Amino acid sequence: MMAFKEFRSAAYSLPDLLPWAALVDNGVVLTKSGGLMAAWEYHGPDLDSSTQEELGAMAARVNAALKLGDGWVLHCDAVRAPAPGYAPPGAFPDRTTRLIDDVRRNSHERSFVGYRSRFILTVTWFPMPDAASKTADLFVEGRVKATASRNLERFKEQIRELESRLSTLLEIHRLKDNFDPRTGVLTSPLLAHLEQCVSLLPDRRPFRMAQVPMYLDAVLGQHDFTTGFIPRIDRRSLSCIALTGLPPESFPGILDMLSRLPVSYRWSSRFIYLDPGQAEKTLNKYRSKWAQKRKSMMNLLRENAGGQATHINADADRMANDAVQALAEASSGMVLFGYYTSVLLLSHEDPEILDESTREMVKLIENRGFGARVEDVNAVEAYLGTLPGNTAANVRRPIIHTLNLAHLLPLTAVWAGPEHNPCPFYPPNSPPLLQAKTDGGTPFTLSLHASDLGHSAILGPTGAGKSTLLALVAAQQFRYPGAQVFVFDKGYSMLPLCWAVGGEHYDIAGEQGDLAFCPLGRVDEPAERVWAAEWLEQLCELQGVKMLPHHRQELFRAITQLGASTEKMAQRTLTNFLVLLQDQSLREALQAYTLRGMAGHLLDAETDSLGQDVFQVFEMEHLMNKGDKLVLPVLTYLFHRIEQRFNGQPTLLILDEAWIMLSHPAFKAKIREWLKVLRKANVAVVFATQSLTDLVRSGIADVIFESCPTKIFLPNPEAETENIRPLYEGVGLNARQIQILAFATPKRQYYVMHPDGCRLFDLGLTSPELAFVGASGKNDI
Repeated sequence: MMAFKEFRSAAYSLPDLLPWAALVDNGVVLTKSGGLMAAWEYHGPDLDSSTQEELGAMAARVNAALKLGDGWVLHCDAVRAPAPGYAPPGAFPDRTTRLIDDVRRNSHERSFVGYRSRFILTVTWFPMPDAASKTADLFVEGRVKATASRNLERFKEQIRELESRLSTLLEIHRLKDNFDPRTGVLTSPLLAHLEQCVSLLPDRRPFRMAQVPMYLDAVLGQHDFTTGFIPRIDRRSLSCIALTGLPPESFPGILDMLSRLPVSYRWSSRFIYLDPGQAEKTLNKYRSKWAQKRKSMMNLLRENAGGQATHINADADRMANDAVQALAEASSGMVLFGYYTSVLLLSHEDPEILDESTREMVKLIENRGFGARVEDVNAVEAYLGTLPGNTAANVRRPIIHTLNLAHLLPLTAVWAGPEHNPCPFYPPNSPPLLQAKTDGGTPFTLSLHASDLGHSAILGPTGAGKSTLLALVAAQQFRYPGAQVFVFDKGYSMLPLCWAVGGEHYDIAGEQGDLAFCPLGRVDEPAERVWAAEWLEQLCELQGVKMLPHHRQELFRAITQLGASTEKMAQRTLTNFLVLLQDQSLREALQAYTLRGMAGHLLDAETDSLGQDVFQVFEMEHLMNKGDKLVLPVLTYLFHRIEQRFNGQPTLLILDEAWIMLSHPAFKAKIREWLKVLRKANVAVVFATQSLTDLVRSGIADVIFESCPTKIFLPNPEAETENIRPLYEGVGLNARQIQILAFATPKRQYYVMHPDGCRLFDLGLTSPELAFVGASGKNDI
């Protein structure tokens, strides 16, 4: 008989070491040991923008949310990887905006290698049936299947409650299956995360679902794995750094510095929950151990023999008291205890680079008060212990409670901005508006939109860089196909960029301005006749006419006759309209807006000089110095013409020095209307002002702040003064954020508040870009 033993290897392969068995529900994995697993991707607040009181309150609430109990295991992974490169070339329609973006891309690729962090929380529940249930399962047909279904439903209910509690503290979303209707492909972000945990590759690859999602260990374990003091996964060497020797006390964000390192890694934190009774038993062992060390055996014998009392070991006494305090906390039910394991995994194809990165990481961790040990004999066990769902590997597990856990987990991080423009009206996966820089080796991407709402407020003192930011925002908007930008400017700050890109610049009522309008040029259209009647009524009221019903009827009759009796725009002037108007009081009132009056050069033209360019700038400085009798008619007509351009294309409407418009009731009403209705037309209103006081006193500050989810603040050295601080507090800034504004660098740094996060960023402008967006007037051209 032939012996087959030599052909049958008993050696384990990587799939044998993986804990996952099957995907049993949408976003739920069954482990080989019977556990049920789910995961969420989350992002916490910016540590730099949060006060200690806010962080302490968040840690306390996280402690309450994570009180899961016996049978639960938590894995928290912080995955730091190279950030995506600069956005691909956009749809810039002219050489200037394309040049600006090319310069920014070259600068970014040449001098900056950034990293971004992703955070995934995974929980695993191991049902523990009692002995009676196990016995019944052996004899009752279908009992095992019913128990499994019941456990799955219970698990889903518990993770729904957990998600509900955490969603009030963190930006969090569940890793569930995604179906792409365009390609018909079903992918699983949860399995993609597990595969990345195994492979340690910096990029998470989409994981296509199989028809039967079974044997996940074999599917996810298709890698070459070599054990040893320095394990290898495929071609990458692996380094495991265990965090040991926890400091005497913890505080929120104690390990936040790890999310700022310019290196790729995966930081795994595992917490195995203990039953309260088991936790008290374990703590009692610690208490007894340290209590026995307070005095040596010889000292105890000497005291019992009547000798003089001996000194106690102060360190042992302190440790015993700590154990007593921990027992009191466990009995109170305010916290739960468990075994904590924290390991950082680094990998690289070059062992020398890996060794250098490991040394730097160990040095940084030790400087923070932690112990750091590079695993060798235990390296494979340390790696396996980081895999979500694995509770057996890496048994070096100190006991801590859930409040300490909330301090140690990566719940705060540098907010790097969105990876894509979140507006559903833009093309799918559109890049963010612009890319900037922030500290911590992290690039920053700015998008004005929060979902489909792009209204934004830019607030800060004069000379702090507002015009530069607005010009760059306008230039970068053209990366989107079909983009339009309309700017109401003051002081010619947008003039250099407008001329450079070949846009249309209108100096309204300026000495050299040749802008003239024909407001009645389209009254042959029914909708235009309705608008024209309302506009003419406004002009009459400005001239002191008390409008009565017969006045309105006469205006509409004359407008209708003008539209029916003419064929060309040149025939539909205000002068010709007055010929058809029969009411003497109305003719006298409207005379001021014809060529015989003060506004005829603007409103009584035979042609309309307002063009159709995608970039239009309206200089307001001269017009706003005129009286309401001229300002209101002109701006009302301009607003009407611009609104006709809102056709669903990506559009920015920039209102620079908006405090001027806020000083007039009619314009306040128009701004209020725009903020409420333009979202549906894919228009983002960018509201910029240097007078925060005028904004607060405008009467519509609440509407502006509620409708503008994105707020960008300029540096202000006086932000912490007694007069200015209350203004910023009224906008919603805390003490730490106000301090950031006070110490930020004017004309270089900006602070953004967004529903998804807050961050101080730097535009990183170079000389070629500043030549277009940094020039702030005619004198700079």
